[in-house]
Amino acid sequence: MRPRIIAMTIVSTLLASLQPRRASAQPADPSTAPAGQSAPTAAAPRQAVRFHQQATRPGDQVTQRMSVNLGLTTRITQSGQIAHESQSTLRRQQDRVIEVLEASDGSATRAQATFQISRRQSPDSARPDQFASQPIEGKTYLMTRQEDKLQITDLTGATPPEEELRLAAESLENVGKPNPLASLLAARQVAIGERILVPRELVQQLLGFDDPIGAVRRFELTLLRVEPPGAVPAPLAVFGAAIAVVPNNDSPLSIELAGEIGVETDSCRLAFVTLTGPVQLSSIERTAGGIYQYSAGGELELGIRSEYGRTEVASRRP
Repeated sequence: MRPRIIAMTIVSTLLASLQPRRASAQPADPSTAPAGQSAPTAAAPRQAVRFHQQATRPGDQVTQRMSVNLGLTTRITQSGQIAHESQSTLRRQQDRVIEVLEASDGSATRAQATFQISRRQSPDSARPDQFASQPIEGKTYLMTRQEDKLQITDLTGATPPEEELRLAAESLENVGKPNPLASLLAARQVAIGERILVPRELVQQLLGFDDPIGAVRRFELTLLRVEPPGAVPAPLAVFGAAIAVVPNNDSPLSIELAGEIGVETDSCRLAFVTLTGPVQLSSIERTAGGIYQYSAGGELELGIRSEYGRTEVASRRP
């Protein structure tokens, strides 16, 4: 697995849940003593919120801002001696606006996506110390989904050039798919301090990894607070997140990420993500010339923020 794949794969982990969904709900009120009776002497129940979800509708819109920074140190060791060592930086920035144009059975089937910013810095680029704009920056595309088939065109209905098509498809792959956080939280009441272990059958879907990533040892969410508690129509639930992936026979990748994830209680949509932690991989190759060990490691910083709204135009045609 090439070093840049580490960063891009982890980015897709949280984009999987950033879908333009809307819902209406209210937080569950903590239990209180009936009128005229004194409060119980036992400890008061912890504040709790209930999560809800509603179907996606035409006109739903989300503005997403994502950034990822990964400083990598790579090393090649030959028969116990360091043969090569280098440091590099991988960074990515993307701001995009997605508007749902058509929906069926509660999911987006047609959407318009505008990539206001799409830039990356990578050691394999012509200028590895600078951001480079990607071909999709400043452009708008139409996306149509039929089950697992994704079709992307420009505003005239023409197929974009190969590189644009690939980049747009990678960024829009999860639009119109079910929100895995909703399957975990919808209709569920969660108290502050309560820990939720993400079921193994949901881990791969929630992380959005296509390639082997090792064994998921832990993926847990703990409700830390509600911001603000009395918000109308619904507050924001802030979870502490911990993700741990260890190497296995399929992948040498090791990931330890921790931080916070904000989830709208009325829709199960992600409002923000801040995660940091070490990423490492190591592999060994035995050749006639000796034993080579390749290793790469660094600190990942990942940030995502989403703002949701509605547009006046519910449907458009190219």
